[in-house]
Amino acid sequence: MRLARLAVDGTPTYGVHGEEGTVYDLPRMLSALGELRGQAIEPPRTLLDAAMAGPHLADLLGEATRVLARYELLARFALPPDARLLAPLPRPTRILAIGRNYAEHAKESGAEVFEEPIVFLKASTSVIGPDVPIEVPEWAGRVDYEGELLVVLGRGGKNVPETDAMNLVAGYTIFNDVTARELQRADQARKHPWFRSKSMDTFGPMGPYLVTADEVPDPHALRIFLSVNGQVRQDDTTASMIYRIPTLIAFLSKFFALEPGDVIATGTPSGIGALTPGDTVEVSVEGLGTLRNPVVAAAA
Repeated sequence: MRLARLAVDGTPTYGVHGEEGTVYDLPRMLSALGELRGQAIEPPRTLLDAAMAGPHLADLLGEATRVLARYELLARFALPPDARLLAPLPRPTRILAIGRNYAEHAKESGAEVFEEPIVFLKASTSVIGPDVPIEVPEWAGRVDYEGELLVVLGRGGKNVPETDAMNLVAGYTIFNDVTARELQRADQARKHPWFRSKSMDTFGPMGPYLVTADEVPDPHALRIFLSVNGQVRQDDTTASMIYRIPTLIAFLSKFFALEPGDVIATGTPSGIGALTPGDTVEVSVEGLGTLRNPVVAAAA
């Protein structure tokens, strides 16, 4: 399923994409199916719950679509085309980010690749949705884009073996790990964490959809590219990851219990560069869509 969080008249809801591209209000569709059956159907509470509901929900959704279409009711559950897309997870439990996970990016940054993943945290409050402006403070110096595949966990676990790791994955979305590069380099020189350079408000664009794991047969075979003002700046595939997703999940869970709602930003390919107010940055991942955000100067 391709799931989306949207704001309709200012009220958040979530929906599922139909074959023709229309987004349908999933909770209301299931409630209507229950009424037609004469038995209550409790819809998943959140988009993440829907992503983890598995084949049972997919079967219910298919039945709801067929039954509502038969009674010519399906159009009533289409969300308006001008509904505003929101970040799939507005406040992830944690943003667990991986540094230098593409060798060419490490090389262009003049940094070595270590024998284990580099892990840092990024504030959940940095998250914004599609088309929301990235705000660049005047004092922040150079601010860079970093297009990434984001792994969304629907289950938790501690000491998870690699062979079981993918069972924790609810799905995938797109992430832009916006970074205040000069601040990051200053912190690196002082051997300080990278947290502040990564965590400013609006520095975590996410979306546009959460695509469930069953729709992505191999997350290590996806083209990922980023453009600024229509010019491609990053272009690679997730096959170039040094540490793959099962390895990352197993590694992280060795040190702390993973929780539902955690997300893993899997690193960025080479081609990083600066963003300036007036730019529009787009990150695309094969099968997941395109995440678009304008760049503006932050208010003083």
